[in-house]
Amino acid sequence: MYRRRYLATLTWTVPLAGCTGEPGDPITMLAVNEDDSTHSVTVWANQGRRLRVANTVDVASKELEQLGEMPWKTGVYRVTVRVDDELVLAEEFHSEEWFNQLDVFIANDGTVELHRGKAA
Repeated sequence: MYRRRYLATLTWTVPLAGCTGEPGDPITMLAVNEDDSTHSVTVWANQGRRLRVANTVDVASKELEQLGEMPWKTGVYRVTVRVDDELVLAEEFHSEEWFNQLDVFIANDGTVELHRGKAA
């Protein structure tokens, strides 16, 4: 009986090994640069009417830099991004589901996207 209980417990916990992200963790914002050039990235991130992150970082080619952190809350998010002093992204979305990663991604062709997800 003990062995069966042990195996059942192990079956449920092994898939969770290494998963550290959970609701309550802050949202980490990164600037990820896959382009061949260094870029200056400025971001403003609002939750509702409250400014949560306002920062500028220089990101070398094929590198990443942290832009900031903010708590997760259900509601409206607005993110504005400038790359090399040019407005490239102004995105608004509503979140009901927890996430802890919000990245400004510069692709190797220079396009810019906002990536949101759950990081372990």
